[in-house]
Amino acid sequence: MLNKILIGIGANLIPKGFSTIQDGLLAAMNMLYEYEIENVQCSSWYKTTPVPRSSQPLFINAVFSATCDAEPRQLLSYLNEIEARIGRVRTEKNEARVIDLDILDFNSMNIELENLIIPHPRMHQRAFVLVPLHEIRKDYIHPSTKEPILSLIKKLPVDQDISRI
Repeated sequence: MLNKILIGIGANLIPKGFSTIQDGLLAAMNMLYEYEIENVQCSSWYKTTPVPRSSQPLFINAVFSATCDAEPRQLLSYLNEIEARIGRVRTEKNEARVIDLDILDFNSMNIELENLIIPHPRMHQRAFVLVPLHEIRKDYIHPSTKEPILSLIKKLPVDQDISRI
């Protein structure tokens, strides 16, 4: 069965062996096909402030929709493998990073497993998710809150700067 998924992608550090942050992000997106994750549509790239606010460099973020045969836990494993291949090492929460891949939505279902909650538990509070998501899915309804995406965007804190690249 093909599962419809939404993935958030972002980074604010240049991965080793790449010229720019965006080169690393594009390499990660190209790796998706090795895991039979077929990219359907990707938003524009956006420069965003870190959440929570900090003195870290700005992030580059996007959201893409895709399909895959993998179940949620397997999909998470694939995304973690891609992050490791790009050079991500996890040490602290909300630290600067060379890559971040988050499962935002999986078949519009509410899923709670150990170490995995879908939809992403904070996606509705983040401009770097909602603005790019709105670009590719104007009709998106949050599976947990049942709110349309425009309503969620209107509730965002004003201190989250975001601009299309």
